[in-house]
Amino acid sequence: MIVAIHQPDLLPYSGFWFKMISSDVFVIAQHDQFQKHGYQRRVTMRDAWCSHQLEGKPSLVPITAVRVLPGWQDRLIGIVRGRYTGARHWKSRGLPLLDRIADCSGETLAEVNLSMIHVLRDVLDIRTPLAFTDPPAASGVPRLIEQVQAVGGTAYLSGAGATAYMGDDATATFAEAGIELRWSHHEITSGDSVLTVLMDHDDPVEVISRTC
Repeated sequence: MIVAIHQPDLLPYSGFWFKMISSDVFVIAQHDQFQKHGYQRRVTMRDAWCSHQLEGKPSLVPITAVRVLPGWQDRLIGIVRGRYTGARHWKSRGLPLLDRIADCSGETLAEVNLSMIHVLRDVLDIRTPLAFTDPPAASGVPRLIEQVQAVGGTAYLSGAGATAYMGDDATATFAEAGIELRWSHHEITSGDSVLTVLMDHDDPVEVISRTC
């Protein structure tokens, strides 16, 4: 059973959805630590940043403890409208999406982003089950192994960017735990939010599923 793991980022780019499509179980890493300059609170749309407004200046806390300022739905809707009005599929996909964002709820960064991940998962008709594990006790590669094992996985699908922090011995470490380490070969068409793919392409799932 192939398991992928990812934080609940803000309307994440296509690589997030490639991992979800390509796995049997997708673990939402909702206990990860907040990263000020990461993609948990921001994402690019048309090559310009779209960011949540947060309460205070959170640091060294999990994203379940970071609170998004009320009214985030209206702020996000305004940005999406400004970036994508006039896109090829704006009327058929963009306008209905705004209504669904307006109906989303949540107060913490994890809750807010997850509510929109559920919406996009439905829009893209991705059926991969989502899983939520207990806060991991380990860190680094053992942390990933712990989460894969928690859902009964036998293989872990990792994004290619993870090579920067997992180290050269990651494959062997996973193998020692009885888990096959697989690397994503997703072909990135845009580093923007998946909304760019959704608004510009006739078949967004085909674009998300491309490999290189």
